[in-house]
Amino acid sequence: MENIISTQKVEFHYSNEYDEKNPPKQVLKGISLDIKKGEFVAVLGHNGSGKSTIAKHMNAILLPTGGKVYAAGIDTHDEDKLFDIRQHVGMVFQNPDNQIVATIVEEDVAFALENLGVDPDEMRERVDDALKSVGMYDYREHAPHQLSGGQKQRVAIAGIIAMRPDCIVLDEPTAMLDPKGRQEVIKTIRRLNQKYGITIVLITHYMDEAAAADRIVVMDSGQIILDDIPSEVFSNVELLKSVGLDVPQVTEFMYLLGKNGLETDTHIISEDKCVELLLSLLSEHRC
Repeated sequence: MENIISTQKVEFHYSNEYDEKNPPKQVLKGISLDIKKGEFVAVLGHNGSGKSTIAKHMNAILLPTGGKVYAAGIDTHDEDKLFDIRQHVGMVFQNPDNQIVATIVEEDVAFALENLGVDPDEMRERVDDALKSVGMYDYREHAPHQLSGGQKQRVAIAGIIAMRPDCIVLDEPTAMLDPKGRQEVIKTIRRLNQKYGITIVLITHYMDEAAAADRIVVMDSGQIILDDIPSEVFSNVELLKSVGLDVPQVTEFMYLLGKNGLETDTHIISEDKCVELLLSLLSEHRC
């Protein structure tokens, strides 16, 4: 399957123009990562691990100081192709208020299309389709400031969808939301991936969100330390804890049972599988 994002030995330094005594801080240290079309990839890492920095390289918000990044096959260093890159790879940030610019929901979703000179009839169709895809069509004439945090974030996502990208990179989109808002946004993201085939790159620090992905990439100190399916990644309980990360509660429970002498499996990340194993253990104990 074709790659939508490819990073090749990417390095990045934040320079400090105002302090010549301190050398530039290296944030990414040789990151090589391929993301295929249609994948749902979660990126985990504690604060300062480099996960948000690599996300901003995926649609050329940042450019590597070493190595190469290709978005939809386009070298992000090619300044003439910046518009093309943003057409293929959209970005959603933590705070939806930073992305909402209009006073009416449908006008906000249409904002980028107006700037592109999209035909009014096509614009109407794209805006309606985008709002329906995130479950916000009924709010199209509302004022964004009257919406909840989760609803605002879905409007921000709709604005990206209206551009019809192949890939959406979401940088901790639920960090500022309550549990209900988080649930709304994650449900929307899953639907976009499963129904519309949009590639999703989700930067998150919530283990339950990452567990829903096809694949998890774990970063620490500017490097990738794990890259596998969720059950394999979360089975590395002690490694994840050593870099300041948790695991899903079910996996933590399996891990603690194992530490206390029971034969369990830390590859289990779902409650249903956990219940199955516990019933099996209880049945064996009774025998």
